[in-house]
Amino acid sequence: MFDGVADKDRTRMIVGYLSHPDPAVRLAAIQQGPAPGTATVAEIEELVDRLADLDPAVRAAAGAALWDIQADTACERTVLILRDEIRGHTMTFGAPSTESLRLGREPAEQALQTLLASAPDDEAQARLQALIDEHVLLPDTVEPDPTLVLEFIEKVMRRTSDGEIATYEAYRATDRVQALAYLNAHPVTEEFYYLEVETPEGTFGRDIKGIYDI
Repeated sequence: MFDGVADKDRTRMIVGYLSHPDPAVRLAAIQQGPAPGTATVAEIEELVDRLADLDPAVRAAAGAALWDIQADTACERTVLILRDEIRGHTMTFGAPSTESLRLGREPAEQALQTLLASAPDDEAQARLQALIDEHVLLPDTVEPDPTLVLEFIEKVMRRTSDGEIATYEAYRATDRVQALAYLNAHPVTEEFYYLEVETPEGTFGRDIKGIYDI
């Protein structure tokens, strides 16, 4: 498929074929993909998408390829991409943005599991799991604690860009696990109502759609 292709055209072709409708073509593109140290941002992003591919052979090949490319960092770049997909936004100039999202939460969570399963050995898998624990918000992994009492900060009302009045109820917790235990125990049933918990690891919140991080 890539016989005779000039190096300057190879990246463009790989990126294009990684999203081809035929899974056999996608698989071939992965197998002919970038070598460690040569992968472009576009190639890595397409390979991350393939972690959630409908075809299991493509998913497995994408996982192996990403480990080949990023083994020295335990696939940190991939984890950060999937973190943004799971949280529902990226941070652009300090403000949340949804423009560059590609997968969505459920496919991204499945992609993380594919990446874990593709780890070359137990040590690599442990390093990857540590990165996931550090960076990725997975509320379902923390049990709700309805008895937990957090430090109250403030309750304020603000007007949104759409002219709605939103209520923010803010607390402080010692860490992410404590914040998630609290938020999991306090569902929000009103629109434009937000529970937010500050921690040294970041701010976590809950609205009518569920738990998020900022």
